[in-house]
Amino acid sequence: MPHKSEKNRVLKKHVFGREDFVIESYIVHGPTSLKEYLKVSEDDWQVIFDYLIFEKDLLQKCVNFSPSFFDDTYIKHGMTHLRDILEVTAAKYDDSWEKIFDFIVIANDNLLLHVIEHRDRYVIAMKARGADFVRKVLGIWKGKYDENWAKVLDFLLNAVCSGLFSERTFEHGLIAFSKLMNGVREHRPVFKHKFF
Repeated sequence: MPHKSEKNRVLKKHVFGREDFVIESYIVHGPTSLKEYLKVSEDDWQVIFDYLIFEKDLLQKCVNFSPSFFDDTYIKHGMTHLRDILEVTAAKYDDSWEKIFDFIVIANDNLLLHVIEHRDRYVIAMKARGADFVRKVLGIWKGKYDENWAKVLDFLLNAVCSGLFSERTFEHGLIAFSKLMNGVREHRPVFKHKFF
């Protein structure tokens, strides 16, 4: 990790005085193109990226630029995929990510849409690993998400119960149909047919 004086040198050389250009380039062209344009090492890029995340609210600006992309991506792929896309998987980004999560998932009501989209997967996970595991995977383990978790839990429990009801109804229907058909069908000995 570079010293503070080294970080300041990198920021002065590549960012200070043109923050808006750097942010816009990151949003429009992506991190790889921006790294190539600035011709920076991986360590220098990390200094620039951290500065943009922590001081210039880069994540929020990315989401504001294309909110429908982030909504759709979350609904289809979930929180971990979004963090991978934005390259903020390290623990040091958790607080910054939480603000984005609250905006994309909670404020825009995408949590339940995501759960509905992947209902079967979460029902299986709930049966196999328990509700706490599902809550952790969804990223709503903190107390401030209790109300959201109650909605998800209600939906998943209804899905599990209706699934069990449907399975039992189907099994009972098959049994009743078999009994009915066995009672109605005509039994003939095989030897009376002219096939043998």
